[in-house]
Parts: sequence; C-alpha cells; structure tokens
Amino acid sequence: MRRALVLLAAGLFLTACGTDTEGRPTAAAGQKTSEPTTTSRAPFDGEVLGTGEVVRADKLDGIRLESPEDGAVRSYGVAAEVLDFGTADVVDTGDGVQYGAADDATLLAFRLRVTPFAEDLSQKVTATVSVDGRQRSLPDFEYAVGTPGEDQTVQYLVGVPNDRREVELELKYAGLAQQFDLLEGRRTGEQPGILYRSPDEPSVYVENLTPAKLPVVDEDDEPGNYVVAVTRAELTYFTTELGDVPGADDKAWLVVTYEPTGDGSIDTSFPTGCVLPFASFALTADGETYPVVDKHSEMEEFEQEKVLVFEVPSGLTTATLTVKAQPFSCLYGGDDYPYRPTGEAAVEITLPED
Repeated sequence: MRRALVLLAAGLFLTACGTDTEGRPTAAAGQKTSEPTTTSRAPFDGEVLGTGEVVRADKLDGIRLESPEDGAVRSYGVAAEVLDFGTADVVDTGDGVQYGAADDATLLAFRLRVTPFAEDLSQKVTATVSVDGRQRSLPDFEYAVGTPGEDQTVQYLVGVPNDRREVELELKYAGLAQQFDLLEGRRTGEQPGILYRSPDEPSVYVENLTPAKLPVVDEDDEPGNYVVAVTRAELTYFTTELGDVPGADDKAWLVVTYEPTGDGSIDTSFPTGCVLPFASFALTADGETYPVVDKHSEMEEFEQEKVLVFEVPSGLTTATLTVKAQPFSCLYGGDDYPYRPTGEAAVEITLPED
C-alpha cells in the first residue's frame, strides 16, 4: 500500500513538471520561467572605484604585477620610475580597505618610485593619469616630491573600462609632458635625450672643477688674478627660473655656476663686486663655439655665485669654458675699480656620458 502511494505521488509530480521537446524542465501551471544568471566575481562589500577615479593605496594585495623593461619618466628636478603594474577586479589596500571595479570595468594598479632633486617641485611639476583622454591628478603626489634627495614609492589604483583604449601616466612642467603608457608598459611621445641620459636623474653634472686664473692689471698696472672657481656644471633640459626649454629635443642647457675669488691687485673683498661682460665668456666643444645666453645667465654685483648658460647638443661630454681678454670693473667701497685682462683663463669640463 505504501509503495502504491509513493508511485502515485511521483506520477502526479511528473505530470505537473514535464519536459519540453529539448529536455529542459517546464514550469508548473501558473509559474514563470527565467534565464539562469551568472556571477563573474565574488561577492564584494568594499568601495567601488568608478571609471577614471584614482586613489592612493598603502598596499596592493590580490593583484599580479609585471615590471616594464624601462619605467623611467623624467621631468624638471624629478626622476620617477614605474616599477610594476597590473589589473584585478578587487584589491586589498590594507587596514581592512578593499576596492572593487565597477560593472564592465577593472582596476589598474601601478607602483611608482619618485626621487626629487630640486626644491618646491610641488608647485611646478604635475602628475596625472588619464583614461581614454580623461585626466585626473595623482593624489598626494606633492608629498612624494617634498624633500630633495629622498625617494618614495607610491602606489595607485585607477578604475578603467574593459574596452579601454588608453591609460597614460604623465609628468608635466612648463608645458612639456612626459608620458608612460600603462597598458603597453613604455614611454610615448616627445622624449628629450638629456632627460634620460643619466640612469637615475633628469640631468648630468660635475662639481668643483679646477679653478682657472685670469691675469689682470689694475689702473696702476699692478698685477693680479680674477679666479674662476666652477662649483657646478650641469647639462639640463630646463632653465631654473623660467623653465624654458632649448630649441630642439637633441639640445640642452649647460649651466655653469662659479664663485669668483682673487689675488694680487684684486683684493679678496673685490671679486664678488666684479661684473664681467657676458661677451668675455665662450664655450668650445667639438670644433664649435657657443656664446652665453644672456636671458638665462646671471652676473650680479656682490652675488656670491655667477651663472653662465649655454645652449649645446644634449650629447655633450667635454667642453672648454674660456674667459677672454675684455676690460671689466669691480665695485668696492662705493667706487668702481677698472681692470684689464692680460691673458685668458680656461676651465676644462668633462661630463658623465651616462
């Protein structure tokens, strides 16, 4: 009897829920059918990062990162390097914080090592990331460039659509942008040679060169020497004050900074008060002669440092700074004292090749 009842119940169930011609279950009378749903990612209760949004992260857990062959990105006074980058749907950034991608999107993460070499970069250099042309600033980047000589590694997440066409990191100063493709892992666009000549800095330089003596006589024909002591000779792409760039990508500025001293008829109190005409100086290299660029040079009375700027090829390695025989005067005690050179002085400059 019990077996008969079980068979009867099974028969009624099969009658209510039969199969169609394709073998799929059919709904019982009065019920609606629905398509099966699929879930592409695990349930997520963190913060969703919208397309184009950028956040700084303390950690990048849960994501596989790859290193580019050359991640260098340079600008005025700063050397940045993309250490690695990658994508994920969900990233744990530490302290219980998780970020997830929006629908039809993913998260792109990258780590950036930043080394500043100049003061006040936060007011000069901007750092952004753009997704298909829409640009956003990198949060807290100004703190990464706050202390010259101290490098920091910063990490970022950016929401990008699955069908993204372009994701670019950009450093910009004085109208010149340096870009890095975060999809392809390479620099793009204009790339001035001098910015990438050094393995770790945006310029090359030498310091404390052998001083050169310019022989002179005063108005009483008493001999002396105006001593040119070069403290730094730097090959760079940007001028310090105006941020001007040279006329071509394969050019650079050679900035020569020297502190004048003296002996003989030029008393030790005199040299900083001496103003030499810019035409007194010339730079020679590989058979070419380069004049001083007055606009970017400085020769002020009583300034301890004098600055001479020349526009030269970015591949320059050796050059000679010559001080020629032209009369000049030195201000001392409110009076101008004239001096006449009786010879020339030459400072040899040898820059690192890389």
